[in-house]
Amino acid sequence: MDDLNSSIQSILKSAAGNLISSDYNSALEELKKAEVKDKDNPEILYNLGITYTRLGLFKTALDYFNRVVSLEIRFIDIQHVKKNLAFCLIHMERYDEAIQYLDSVLQDFPSDIQALNMKGYSLEKSGKINDSLRTYSEVFKYDKTNINTLNSTAYLMAKQGINLDKALEIAAYIYRRDRNNPAYRDTLGYIYLKSGNYDLAEKHLNAALNELPFNTEIAEHMKELRSKKDI
Repeated sequence: MDDLNSSIQSILKSAAGNLISSDYNSALEELKKAEVKDKDNPEILYNLGITYTRLGLFKTALDYFNRVVSLEIRFIDIQHVKKNLAFCLIHMERYDEAIQYLDSVLQDFPSDIQALNMKGYSLEKSGKINDSLRTYSEVFKYDKTNINTLNSTAYLMAKQGINLDKALEIAAYIYRRDRNNPAYRDTLGYIYLKSGNYDLAEKHLNAALNELPFNTEIAEHMKELRSKKDI
């Protein structure tokens, strides 16, 4: 038994190194070997879930995280598992299910910034914009300068037509903090679009689209801008 545990710990350590260096295929190969040795080991299952997540195989990752949850003895922080489950579900566009896991986390840890942001995003994608804004406002109780939350809030304010001047002020502040982030430039451009400043909207949306040419959301904003300019 000691030899088995030693072998598994050695594999886990090696796999962790491969995950850190982004060699996900090598990590997967090692962890699958470990799974054969101990199929109900929560550390192995959790790390397999993480590896499949990094590979973009969210359905398989979900299966492994669910296996961790089903174990009577886990040795893994269940809140981390639930957030990873929610992350996979978000990528699979199963937002209502993701929210259920996130609410479970927030029931015990209401100040979990990551869970709040993920819930706000899930609500937004579900079309529940006001609920999303309320969730993002919870973040500011614990972190008043969270850049990603500020960006999401400014964008949703503009989408709802709520206080465009304040939304623009927030977006401009974020852009000054990080001028190279295309998501922030998209938000700034979108708010300029909603404010009727089409020249500045085009400047920032074009820059964002050049960085993320296959992003459907930015493309939709550009399409909306063109329709406004054609009127």
